[in-house]
Amino acid sequence: MTMKGLLVLGSVAIEVAAAFVAQRPLSLAPLSRGRRLGLPPLSANGGGKKKKSKRAAQTSKGFGAPPLPLDDVLAAFKTRAPENADAEPCPCGSGESYAGCCGPLHRGERVCSTMTDVLRSRYSAFSWRNIKYVMDTTHETCRDYREDRVAWAKDLHKTGMFDSFEFVKLEPGLEELNEDDENEGFVQFKVTLRAKEDGQETDISERSRFLRDPSKGSWSYASGDVRSGVAGLEDTTLNV
Repeated sequence: MTMKGLLVLGSVAIEVAAAFVAQRPLSLAPLSRGRRLGLPPLSANGGGKKKKSKRAAQTSKGFGAPPLPLDDVLAAFKTRAPENADAEPCPCGSGESYAGCCGPLHRGERVCSTMTDVLRSRYSAFSWRNIKYVMDTTHETCRDYREDRVAWAKDLHKTGMFDSFEFVKLEPGLEELNEDDENEGFVQFKVTLRAKEDGQETDISERSRFLRDPSKGSWSYASGDVRSGVAGLEDTTLNV
């Protein structure tokens, strides 16, 4: 079975895995048969490839408007953060306020000095739809990483922020440092999600791998193995 991305810490794994274990279709718009096969779209009157007008062809070859910078693209995306977020309990479930927990990490006021910092802050970022932070804390070796941050942000906005689910709770485990490399470590954790459609809850576990930048002392997410807590699937890795 092939699964794209990883949980908290990847792009779409919770939604993929939760949809899998619940046997419900993903909330991704299906492609038409023609597009799946790479065929040109048919015109309304049943003809083949529609010819562009001369003017349209000239316009498409022109310089046109410059692409929007990342900050402008991100500003157009909805978030799930409440208005007075700093006074709210942090979504990661630490028991602290957002201002005293993940807020300073999301605002860049401090770096993730532990693997648990990355785990909790990314969970909160997914919960409140902080797309930029998800990208910022993804290590460049991660398979979800993309050089084109605008395209990456748009993809996360469209299919990677788990809009069909509510984030119920995060249960982080202990940090495991690589004995041979102090800049690599792992954390096992469990996330509970609730489907907005029917209220069904799904537990997803992941053993995440983190890497530290020794020059900055900050950790970031590198990879992970996603598993379901559903009976019969406990030993099934869902993202390979």
